[in-house]
Amino acid sequence: MKKTFYLFAIILLFSLIIVSAQETSLSSIETKVYYFYKPGCTHCQNVDDSGILTQISSLQGVKLDQMNVLEQDARDKFDFFANGFEISDKIGTPFMVIEKNNQYSYLLGDKPIIDKSNDSILNFNQMPFNNSPKINALTIGTIIIAALIDSINPCAFGVLLLLMATLLSLGSSKRALKAGLLYSLVIFISYLAAGIGILRIINYSQSILYYITIIAGGLIFIGGLIEIKDFLWYGKGFSLKIPEKAKPLLERTMHKGTLPAILFLGILVTLVELPCTGGIYLGILSFMSVNQVSGFGYLILYNLIFILPLIIITFLIYKGERIESIKTWVERNKRWMRLFAGLIMLFLALYLLKVF
Repeated sequence: MKKTFYLFAIILLFSLIIVSAQETSLSSIETKVYYFYKPGCTHCQNVDDSGILTQISSLQGVKLDQMNVLEQDARDKFDFFANGFEISDKIGTPFMVIEKNNQYSYLLGDKPIIDKSNDSILNFNQMPFNNSPKINALTIGTIIIAALIDSINPCAFGVLLLLMATLLSLGSSKRALKAGLLYSLVIFISYLAAGIGILRIINYSQSILYYITIIAGGLIFIGGLIEIKDFLWYGKGFSLKIPEKAKPLLERTMHKGTLPAILFLGILVTLVELPCTGGIYLGILSFMSVNQVSGFGYLILYNLIFILPLIIITFLIYKGERIESIKTWVERNKRWMRLFAGLIMLFLALYLLKVF
């Protein structure tokens, strides 16, 4: 039990260190410069020969990314900026984009880049950019608040309580404790893997990021309205919950009580629970992508907080708390859980949809 506690404490400390390092790194870089080139381009060679790229990379507070447009990632970003500046019909290489505080300007062609890039970086002037959603910077506070509200979700509690009750009827409380902690760990790993996968898909689609953000914002907004509907009229109409068809399989898996069964149960619950708990998570992932945050430390922190109530409930039951009393508390408060989740989802959606 102590080893498990120490493991989670170490993971939490490690995630906070990663997040702190990410924020320190981001805060030390005031300006990002994206230089797009194509091998064999004579105008690009002129820029290389001028030494201007070396000068830019030596500027304090400036990060220079040199991007070969023949590579897919660079091409997606190239198209994203071209659409944003509405210059798709006249763009070519070399092409330089200057980003400062989520605002953008650009230089196109070898002569403007050689002659004007230093001045454009040091004396930044914003240019119209129509493809950049208006999103505030992502902070640890945003992560913690969203994860805390996402974690108090009746969908996540229900399966754990049923699992603990089943295992207590089959064996000792110590066995139930180990199963509950293992189940929480599998949920953590599964949600973390899902988050990394979704974030990578979004990041690989930079050229259509605006449209992905709008779609995500719309889905999250609808989900938020459904959650608030459940606060006002619980059980009426459509609800975000585990599909009824999945429940028999979940119950059969619980009754096995073996290690492979619990591992399978955690993965299965992640898949069937995402429609119920995934709205806030999707919003945070969209924030990460739009703000160009790599997100690994944030994702660890978010998912640790997400499973924290599961761990607390597991230990409460191990220490003798009656499962029925916890179920009663969940039933009494699940409408409020839905309300808080719905409000956070609406808040995230309105930011993604550029209302604020």
